[in-house]
Amino acid sequence: MTEIEISSGLNGDQNRPESTYEEQIQCVGVFAQPMASKKLTKRLYKLARKAKRVKKTDVGIKAILKAIEKKSVSGIVILAGDISPFDLISHVPLVCEEHDIPYCYVPSKFDLGACVSSVTPIPIVFITRDEQYGDLYDKCYTAVDALPLPL
Repeated sequence: MTEIEISSGLNGDQNRPESTYEEQIQCVGVFAQPMASKKLTKRLYKLARKAKRVKKTDVGIKAILKAIEKKSVSGIVILAGDISPFDLISHVPLVCEEHDIPYCYVPSKFDLGACVSSVTPIPIVFITRDEQYGDLYDKCYTAVDALPLPL
C-alpha cells in the first residue's frame, strides 16, 4: 500500500499551478465588485486563517445567511470572484447591504478554501470578531467598509 502525502499549499490543490494576483484577476467575473486590492486580499486571507483557528468562521451560503438573518451577527463577508455559476451567491451582497455588513470579493475560491483549511474551493466565508485577532479584524473591517459599493 502506498502512502499519500498531504500538504496544504495556499492554492489548496497540488495539481494546480500557483498563479499571481494579476493572473487570478483575469479569471474573475464582471459582477465581482467591490474587489479587494492585492494588499487587502493578503490581509483577508491572513484574517481567515486566524479566525479558523479559533472557530470564528462560517463557511457556506446556508450557514452564512442563517448567521446574518436569524442570529443578527456582525462580521465581514468574503466572496470568491471566480465562482461559476454566479447565481449561487448573487443574492448574498443584497442581504449584506440590508444588514449593514461589509463584503468584498477576492480573486480565487481555491485560495479562500485553503485559508480556511479546506481541500475544496470555498465560494464564501463569514468572519466574526475575536480578541485574539482584533487589531487585524478592525483594519480589515474598515478597509472593506471603505470600498465603494457597485451601483
